[in-house]
Amino acid sequence: MSRMCAAVLEEVHRTILALLVQNSHGGDNRARLLDVGCWDGAATMEYARRIEAEAYRIEIFEEPARNARDRGVQVARLDLESESFPWGSDSFDLVIANQVLEHLKNVWLPISEIYRVLRPHGHAVLAVPNLASLHNRVMLALGMQPTSIRTFGPHVRGFTMAEFRRLVEYGGVFRVHQTRGVGFYPLPTLLARFPARLFPSASHTVVLVAEKTTELPGRWLCYLQEQRRDGVATYFERP
Repeated sequence: MSRMCAAVLEEVHRTILALLVQNSHGGDNRARLLDVGCWDGAATMEYARRIEAEAYRIEIFEEPARNARDRGVQVARLDLESESFPWGSDSFDLVIANQVLEHLKNVWLPISEIYRVLRPHGHAVLAVPNLASLHNRVMLALGMQPTSIRTFGPHVRGFTMAEFRRLVEYGGVFRVHQTRGVGFYPLPTLLARFPARLFPSASHTVVLVAEKTTELPGRWLCYLQEQRRDGVATYFERP
């Protein structure tokens, strides 16, 4: 990972912390927070400390999951593209998925599960690299592959800010009420803050905060079923 990319991801982390503080409403009961794709759990611990929440995690890779468990919190190892979350509906006040969904062909199941485990009026904080960032637009204009979805790289889906919001709000059960742009290549982090705020749709990373506004079931899996019925394969389903 380049030094500039690492600096942007640290800025994303700070942005998520600030958004969690803004959307964590104090009460008699301790908030419950779920971090989807937590890696080694270090970021989750900071999130939980900042808002005094009880932290839970999901991670697929064995070694990071073990490191996260060593930090003393619950970690579920599962495949986001094929397995449901091991918690009941309406279990969490806040769910985070930072730099996760771009790695998945089947985004429909994890979005559906994030919605399911959130309590009514709970918040999801979701961040993905921006396919329409300024540097990606320039690279495409020059006939180059965008960095957010390279052939030789881990990302398999690309999202613009508008398309990511469309995915999250599909079916009308999530309401996106905060959007942030983070990073603005090739500017260093501090200089990037103003243009990222002014032109978030051209920033490096898109961060959305979505509120669960209803207890009605989400429609993401319905969309997937409709696609299968029409013979459209949006991802490979294991037999």
